[in-house]
Amino acid sequence: MALADLVKIAGIRWAVEEDFANGKDAVGLDHTQARRYRSWCRHAVLAMAALALLAVIASLDRRTYPDPVLPTDGAAEPPEDFGQIAPTVTEARRLFQLFTALLRNLPTALTTCRMAFHLQWPTWRRRRQARSRLHHHKRRLAALVRTHAPTTRQITKCNWSAGQR
Repeated sequence: MALADLVKIAGIRWAVEEDFANGKDAVGLDHTQARRYRSWCRHAVLAMAALALLAVIASLDRRTYPDPVLPTDGAAEPPEDFGQIAPTVTEARRLFQLFTALLRNLPTALTTCRMAFHLQWPTWRRRRQARSRLHHHKRRLAALVRTHAPTTRQITKCNWSAGQR
């Protein structure tokens, strides 16, 4: 088997591990004490269906926002609009639970006001994470340039050895 194939298989395994972690965290895939195989299968199917619903909600929301702007070099000026990171499955679960509880318990006018209030926090958080990502990339690019740039000692040594020939 070729090395490229092994790397591809390892990459697929990572995605599966992340999906199981999301399933355990977001929809309680591991919250069962089933005694029979049939009841365990029912729980697993319902949890995975809920996870699929949340993933679809998050991916539909992902299409409406542009990708965050990333720097091309360490000295680039930050843009005025950083964009937003993509919504996550956990965030979709939180909003889904919140809005179903609000719709069930409050009158319509108050529900609309509360929904608008609760949508401001994820928007702020995703903008903040996009800004943090930009500055993180910028700092890493600057550090990469510093580590690969020749120092004065290396330049002097190269010039000296070139003059000795």
